[in-house]
Amino acid sequence: MPTLTAYDLVRDTKPIYATPDKTILDATRIMAEHNIGSVPVVKDEKLVGIFTERDLVKHIAKGTPLETRLEEVMTRDLVVAHPADPLPLIAQKMIQHNIRHIPVVDDRGRLLGVISIRRVLQFLLAESEHP
Repeated sequence: MPTLTAYDLVRDTKPIYATPDKTILDATRIMAEHNIGSVPVVKDEKLVGIFTERDLVKHIAKGTPLETRLEEVMTRDLVVAHPADPLPLIAQKMIQHNIRHIPVVDDRGRLLGVISIRRVLQFLLAESEHP
């Protein structure tokens, strides 16, 4: 059985994202509506940042107003996966960087989707011989 790739994990999904001018409150509503733990931030069709549950907690604790634009609070130092990255490499990146969501981008930096740690675990367990 061939190793699954990042593309395999996102090909049937439609990317959910926000633009940099959206607010913390907007991102929170997107996460709640779609039951997701992060919102990629896209400008001019390119991934420029991500806003995660961890970012939300950090900014709530600091007292950052919910009307603050994502471009001011998003994580910019991004760890990404590329379509051909195999599943074990994706898992390794997530562990190494202590992240639970990894955006998948094409060679032009366009967002193809986001892989969550839950999705990685689902596929790794399905591939393993131990149910």
